[in-house]
Amino acid sequence: MDTDDTTLLRDALDRTTDGLPPLPDLAPLAVREGRRRRARARIAVATTAFGVVTAGALGLTLLAGTTGPGVSTPAAGGARTSYPPVVVEETPGVTPPDNPEGLSETERERRAQHQQKMAALLDELLPPKITDIRPVKDRTAEYRITAGGETFRMVASVRPDADRDRFCENRPKDAPTCEEDTRLWTGPISEGRTTRATAQYWYRKSVVELSVYAGKAEVPVTVRHLFDVAKDPRFLELVKDADAHPMEPQGGPIGSALFEGLPGAASGKGQRAR
Repeated sequence: MDTDDTTLLRDALDRTTDGLPPLPDLAPLAVREGRRRRARARIAVATTAFGVVTAGALGLTLLAGTTGPGVSTPAAGGARTSYPPVVVEETPGVTPPDNPEGLSETERERRAQHQQKMAALLDELLPPKITDIRPVKDRTAEYRITAGGETFRMVASVRPDADRDRFCENRPKDAPTCEEDTRLWTGPISEGRTTRATAQYWYRKSVVELSVYAGKAEVPVTVRHLFDVAKDPRFLELVKDADAHPMEPQGGPIGSALFEGLPGAASGKGQRAR
């Protein structure tokens, strides 16, 4: 209940603030500060988490690699600007050969830059529990992500698909060509928290796959998280570039057999590019 003193105090404050502009909307500032804090937290984790990491049930050893060509080192305390690649030893103690595909330096640079862009997008769009993201050197479609101190294998793949190519050649006459179609056509999805989360698509003449595989712990993302990545227009730009200038060999999705036995015809609802 108000007393005479509180009523007088309120009247005095009202008179003092008369004519002052309204307070600014603090929500955008809070959002920006939250993003900065998340970026700083990830930088702190990144500087300590990867020396030599054993990927648990994956049976792989990850060695911290040097920053890829043309990739800058992040400034201390600044926003995350690079994602140093790691080298995966299929057999612990046996380092794979450098440049196994014998690519030109220009092509290696292009693929490294694609991985950096993809890693930055994943870093922004995956849930905050993902505290580190590393591209795998010389494996354009593969990444290692960290959540809760555990390392998980992630695939972000855009591969030319022979079956899809045949489908594009035999589309109905009144349908747009694959080159004109700007949709991601949804393919099979799968979610098992103790195995993997997978979302796959067709785009033009390629098959697109986003998958995260369980290690010692349950999969740290859901199919919904992967859809959030796929629907971002920046992801579609990366898919467009990889479809026009392939960086992976022709074939089905590299991470699973979900497309085995399926026809090349697209099914499901397409997502229009924005």
